[in-house]
Amino acid sequence: MNQVIGMMSQALDASSLRQKAISNNIANVDTPNYHAQRVSFEDMLQKEIHSSFSGNRTNEKHLAIGNSLPIPSPKLVTENTIMRNNGNGVDLDLEMTEMSKNSLWYQSLTYGMNEEFNLLKMSIRGRG
Repeated sequence: MNQVIGMMSQALDASSLRQKAISNNIANVDTPNYHAQRVSFEDMLQKEIHSSFSGNRTNEKHLAIGNSLPIPSPKLVTENTIMRNNGNGVDLDLEMTEMSKNSLWYQSLTYGMNEEFNLLKMSIRGRG
């Protein structure tokens, strides 16, 4: 599978998990001792991109350069911050902002994924 599509697929998974985590945080805004959850993905992907390099072989006679990029899986992380006297660590304003950002990110990813598939479809069919 195309590595770009693989990365976008994992990013969509991360965005979906992030939406669930944010919704869960909002639902538990008044739960004593509840700590907000975050999704870690983009930082791990950046580390992999900076630590790995691979060339694209367009012919089997070309030498392989580097190794293929391992795509990390999204991870759910619990924060240890406390925002209220009851031990709750959810900031409702922050959660609403994160939800809006995540929604835009998800829409951008789905658009990009559709474009990648359109390019593949065009390359299979040809321009004719």
